Amino acid sequence: MSRLICPLGLLMGLLTLASLSGCSQSGSGADAALVAKYRPLLTMADEPDGAQLIPEVRAALLGESEQHTEEEHAEHEQHEGEDHEEHAHDEHEGHDHAGHDHAGHEHAHEAVTKTTEAIEVVLVGKIGGLANPWQETQPDFPFATNQAAFFLSDPQAVVENEESGHSHAPGEECAFCEAHAADNSELLAMVRFVDEKGGVLRMDVRELFEVSANDTVVVRGSARVVAGGMMVVDATGLYVRR
Repeated sequence: MSRLICPLGLLMGLLTLASLSGCSQSGSGADAALVAKYRPLLTMADEPDGAQLIPEVRAALLGESEQHTEEEHAEHEQHEGEDHEEHAHDEHEGHDHAGHDHAGHEHAHEAVTKTTEAIEVVLVGKIGGLANPWQETQPDFPFATNQAAFFLSDPQAVVENEESGHSHAPGEECAFCEAHAADNSELLAMVRFVDEKGGVLRMDVRELFEVSANDTVVVRGSARVVAGGMMVVDATGLYVRR
């Protein structure tokens, strides 16, 4: 009886290895099949006209609310400066400013974090090129783990970054850029490529389109601002400037 146990155990082990190997191969085949299916559907042969920049699309999405907030913020700064000059030595000045500042910032926060309806857009930008404002939630910036998605940057902001000497390779640390990364949030958009049901394709976007960081691309799709202020684009087409 003991002589049968070892061969049986060996056989079961071989069957398990074969099963795992088969699963791995089928997963790889599924990725290849997804690339073959979606690359021709999502790749644009010609660059579409009318491409806009991220700040322009954000302004269109947020509309008058964003403009109103900016005007109020400017008025608040002017008023604060005047008050500071007039009451520099007055103890009650801090109390007045604290209340006024809190109301102003609360109003701005509500305007920025509101969600918007989606609009159809054509957007141009660079993949990456700016510091990551979302280190904790997006560690693989400017790409996303096992998702057909990337972060698009305003190209003008990238150029300014390069001219200031703060253009870095992916993963390269820079204390100055990390300290000012939050300032980039309104200069970035998350671009996602979705299937027929609206789910993000579960594959690396670099394999899907053969793109890399710092590539300039034009995206066509549906853009909206989500809670927290991030602009998200569900893309239906991509053109890569070579």
